[in-house]
Amino acid sequence: MKKIISYTAMLAAGVMLFASCEKQADRTANFTTVEGKAFVRVIHASPSFRQIFNAPDSINIYVNNEKVNGPLITYGGLFPTAATTGFGYIAVPTGLQTVKVTVAGRVNPDSIQLAVLTNQATAGQRYSIILTDNIQSTRDSSKMILPDNITQPTTGNYRLRFVNAIAADTAGATVSIFSTRRNGNIFNGIAPGQVVDFQTLPFNSQLSDTLYVRRPGSTFNLATLNGASFGNQRSYTIIYRGYGGTVTTGTKGRTLVTYLDE
Repeated sequence: MKKIISYTAMLAAGVMLFASCEKQADRTANFTTVEGKAFVRVIHASPSFRQIFNAPDSINIYVNNEKVNGPLITYGGLFPTAATTGFGYIAVPTGLQTVKVTVAGRVNPDSIQLAVLTNQATAGQRYSIILTDNIQSTRDSSKMILPDNITQPTTGNYRLRFVNAIAADTAGATVSIFSTRRNGNIFNGIAPGQVVDFQTLPFNSQLSDTLYVRRPGSTFNLATLNGASFGNQRSYTIIYRGYGGTVTTGTKGRTLVTYLDE
């Protein structure tokens, strides 16, 4: 997998200066634009984080030694949210960037550095960084860095991508995604850590869908996404996350979730 990352918070700042005794000249707001920037988001999908690092699974992200997130990012969290930025990504510089994942130490905040990632970012490109178990591993699937190749489908269609983020599944096991509306599999035989790129599917404004995670050839449901609704000419990522094996309940039980890409 091509590893491409970048992060850095993009802030528009206006500064107003007030005169106390003497009249001062008017000042215009200082601001920066997103032109020539890349865009990223972070998805925390590492259910065993606490056991692996013996630390809370609440993390911060630093780009070039500058913290980019506000509240801590916890398991199941997405940064930034669409409500924060308007479209769910932050703008970052292009070129080579250094990204750090940290947790708070006993003395200094964020003194425990868990991972450092470096790579190139391309102007105008969007990326999803998905953190799974074994974040310190050199395997690409432990730190999925996915270019979100957003191409608007023709009217009457939507696009869907699948990420199998289950790290501790049964050895050699794969999963498929079954669609009740289509009465068939959308994705077949996907291994842990594997990503299936976007495919185009027909849109229907009158019908939602129920998606099931199953072993190939089985009708037993490992996880269910009820009432899945996908918009016309939009792109989505669905992620199978949580503990593998028999854990089906609780915050970190295996589950299927969806994210709007565009």
